[in-house]
Amino acid sequence: MTPRQINRLLPSLTSPTLRAWQARCIETALQRLSDQQPHFLCQATPGAGKMLMAAVLTEELILNGSIDHVIYLGPTSAVVERARETFSQILGRPMQGRLGDVGIALTYQALSFRLEELKQLCRQGRVLLVWDESHHAAGATACAAKNAYTNSAPTGANQWGLALLALERDVRFTLALSGTPWRTDGSCLPMLRYLAPSHEVATTSEQAVPTLTSADSDRLALIPDFTYTLRDAIQDDVCRTPQIYLIDNDDIRLVAEQQAQRETLYYQSIPALLRHPGVHYAALLRHPGPQQHLLDISCQRLRQLQEKDPTAAGLVVASNISHAEDIADCLKQMGQTVCLVTSQTEGAHARLEAFRYGHTSWVVSVNMVSEGIDIPRLQVCCYLSHVRTEQYFRQVLGRIIRRRHAQDDACYFYALNESTLRHYAYRLFDDLPDEHAAIQLDPFSYPTVPAPNVYPANDSIGSNDPGTSGELPTIDMHGALHAQAPMSECVSLSEGIREITLDLANDVAFSNAFLARLVSL
Repeated sequence: MTPRQINRLLPSLTSPTLRAWQARCIETALQRLSDQQPHFLCQATPGAGKMLMAAVLTEELILNGSIDHVIYLGPTSAVVERARETFSQILGRPMQGRLGDVGIALTYQALSFRLEELKQLCRQGRVLLVWDESHHAAGATACAAKNAYTNSAPTGANQWGLALLALERDVRFTLALSGTPWRTDGSCLPMLRYLAPSHEVATTSEQAVPTLTSADSDRLALIPDFTYTLRDAIQDDVCRTPQIYLIDNDDIRLVAEQQAQRETLYYQSIPALLRHPGVHYAALLRHPGPQQHLLDISCQRLRQLQEKDPTAAGLVVASNISHAEDIADCLKQMGQTVCLVTSQTEGAHARLEAFRYGHTSWVVSVNMVSEGIDIPRLQVCCYLSHVRTEQYFRQVLGRIIRRRHAQDDACYFYALNESTLRHYAYRLFDDLPDEHAAIQLDPFSYPTVPAPNVYPANDSIGSNDPGTSGELPTIDMHGALHAQAPMSECVSLSEGIREITLDLANDVAFSNAFLARLVSL
């Protein structure tokens, strides 16, 4: 392909200036995209600016005569609307799918209903398919990925993945965008390249899926075409440095009844408490003690930030809609201004837009502000969601990580000191964690991604695995460990109380002396 015809690294009054990584990614894509290699994966950390890069790359492909139109796919209406604005601004033409428009932007959900119409468009012109947050689409289970030129539908592909594979036959190029390009069910992402142990490349595409030998069929590793890591983004002043505070308590009392006898148990950490079979993390999030403390310290941090920047704002991620409503009421009672946005909120997207440019201090949501939402004034997150997957953890953190100016070099994330969250916090600089970088191939079952180990609070710390004990380390940019004072040993539990169910609000009491363990990256 020909070199770029517009240098967006230079200041412009009419269009955004590209960051250096965006320009490098565009150059790489222009060099690699061809009829022989029509698929390109950009893996860039959440908050880095993938959408602008995609829009400018689209413009370059139109200018050099490689494509005529673009189709953009996103996971939610809010993300799609933002993409429509960005692409229209860069391309100078609408993205509504009407006659004369440069293309169309729609959700993955809508793709299935308009598939035949879009396939007809692709047959009439050369089309680039941009599929954002690509981890939402499952192309096949790992078992199916090793079968060549199968005529049947790929085993394990979800509805969105099947629609993508059907559309792929008629588009010229595809551009996948994701900060977390893996699926928690272990399935392949469609149309992307995976490397077998023999270094043979398998493409999860309906057009080319090479046969792998049984010796190669144990693992396939994803191959991004361009990678921009969180470490890169922080060093380039693109993203803020996340300060992750995990809240604990060393004086917890639990009163349990069994066979008409009351037993009082004492715990010296939240991980120790969570080992009790009657104590569940999701319920603990709604306990008035930890929840109120998390909200208090999050509000305190936001007030400090607002002294320098009155527009700074915070995000609370709740477990469900009723939980979000309770949190919003609690924040209002604390004198905070609140925007509640859930799937049941009338005019939710309009509310988000108003919040984006307004001065309301907090937005409370469940899933609507978890990925793809660009609100740079968000700088604090209070994480009260029951979801504990690494993908969701990173996506939520990505909402508060975008830098606006030289003074906002840090963001603040508050959560309970739960073992898997602590494990994820330590691994933030692992661009593609090992268990997500490869999928298992098992001819007798669906592939699964191994769950992260859950480390009890009284485990001893290993020399090569910090963050796996109650002793929470501080991690600097170079990976050095600075151990803080260890948390006390937990109380072991007897077998006889496994069937106990507890009313946590009444049966569990926390002291007022909560502890904040900092994971500094």
